[in-house]
Amino acid sequence: MYGLFELLLPLTGWSVLVMAIIGVCCLVLCRGEENHKHLVRTTEVFLGTLALLAGGNILLRQFGLTWRSGPEVVLFGVMLVSGWLGVLFTLACFLPLNRPGSNRFLRRGAKAAALFFGSLLLLVSLWMGPMMLIFACGDDERVVEYQDQLLLEVDDGFMDPHWSYYVYHGPLVRGRERVYEDYEPLVYS
Repeated sequence: MYGLFELLLPLTGWSVLVMAIIGVCCLVLCRGEENHKHLVRTTEVFLGTLALLAGGNILLRQFGLTWRSGPEVVLFGVMLVSGWLGVLFTLACFLPLNRPGSNRFLRRGAKAAALFFGSLLLLVSLWMGPMMLIFACGDDERVVEYQDQLLLEVDDGFMDPHWSYYVYHGPLVRGRERVYEDYEPLVYS
């Protein structure tokens, strides 16, 4: 028998799917309401940020580049906050929705399922989202010059320092391939 934690991630995946379907329904059915306007804006921000983060990574990979830590943290943070707001505005649009002629028990069951999946999605994303933001995207970076070449020094160690060096390509992107790595920095400041 599965424990609660083993069921949490699959249920979260289903929550994303269910809330996306409910969100699309709310975008179509709730026109003219105040929450609809906010849901449209948060959807635009979420999808735009997702396109920049994921689509940008796909495009940058073609040129041997990737996002630096700062832009990645900002994009992921905006996507996280707009996702939280999107779930809240989806629930705010869907829960008061009454369709004439629909079965009362089905309507209540759909609202209970939406509340369960929306709450689960908020709980997991509020719990794991900031941790992913801190641990996956928050590496310390600095630009160093070594043998007349600009390199980006990234401290990507968790408990112990570990430095990786990438070719510097500007304030937003860096080279994808690691040029050098060591447990001691190349340049001491």
